[in-house]
Amino acid sequence: MGRVRRERATPLLRCAGAPRDLGLDQGRGCRDEIRADARARGFAAAMDLRNRLRALRRDDSPARAAFARDLARHFPHLAERVAGLAAGAGVAPAAFIEALAAELGADAPEALHCEGGVAGAALELRVASPWPLTGFVVRQCTPDGGYPNLSFARPAHVGGLAGVNDRGLAGVAIPLAAPARDERCAAPGLLLLEQCIERLDRVEKALDWCEHRPGGGRALLVFRDAAGASAALEIDGEKRQRRDAPPAGGAGLVVRLDPTARTLVIDVAGSGSTRFTLDSAS
Repeated sequence: MGRVRRERATPLLRCAGAPRDLGLDQGRGCRDEIRADARARGFAAAMDLRNRLRALRRDDSPARAAFARDLARHFPHLAERVAGLAAGAGVAPAAFIEALAAELGADAPEALHCEGGVAGAALELRVASPWPLTGFVVRQCTPDGGYPNLSFARPAHVGGLAGVNDRGLAGVAIPLAAPARDERCAAPGLLLLEQCIERLDRVEKALDWCEHRPGGGRALLVFRDAAGASAALEIDGEKRQRRDAPPAGGAGLVVRLDPTARTLVIDVAGSGSTRFTLDSAS
């Protein structure tokens, strides 16, 4: 079962199993935060049967429908995790999808301003304040058929903003713009980071994977591996462009990934650092 260690500044969740099981663990561990986010965005948390049936019957959101369709079509494992997240948090699936689509949608880059790049032998993601009231979590995942990994994410997100796996591949995802209405894929390319961290072990493989997979919107994915290779990929709708990995910069909460030590460190100015290690129990 997933569990939140409240004594940490950033909670740690342990998630294991098939995609739906990973989602269930995260949903149970972040139940309060997920429901608070859903309510804040105007989507009922489906406390009773009447609300549950009403949410399931909703068909007035073309954006939600397109997001759900392309998530299932192009990111089937993540779609299964979404189903588990909704069940674990006790939120009706339609309401959960709509809340998640909204957070990854038009207001995402403004609400969550990130910068990232290489800092020496590490990779950094910097999240500028103000941060979301429900904060962030660190997931230690052991997926069936995938690599154990640590990732930094929002409570309801199936995709991480930063992560490192036990093979020494680290990556950060920087949101720049949501998918436009006329794009062929309504699921954001930002989600490709999660697939890379779960399945791949080298920067070149991650670049090649992302170049040949669908994903809309605009984002910058930056990778570094234990062999010392680093590079970035800019996503702009269907376009993909390789770039040199930028240097780390900016201010705010710092997430530092060490692909050699397989560690994730969170540094908050004035509050000290918290170190997470991918251990043998993951």
